[in-house]
Amino acid sequence: MPWIILVILFVLYVIYSLSTIKHQLKLIVKHLDVKEKEIVKISDEEIEKELEDESSK
Repeated sequence: MPWIILVILFVLYVIYSLSTIKHQLKLIVKHLDVKEKEIVKISDEEIEKELEDESSK
């Protein structure tokens, strides 16, 4: 019985933490005035190439 209560409390804690993170992210996006359309997706290959170029310097 106590295990069930602990599991429920843990799940509630995780949900609360995720909710807090989501709220903070919204505040940051609002503060920086970032719009979703401006977000550019970069492929993994491009990131790896850029990191390799930086590490070779």
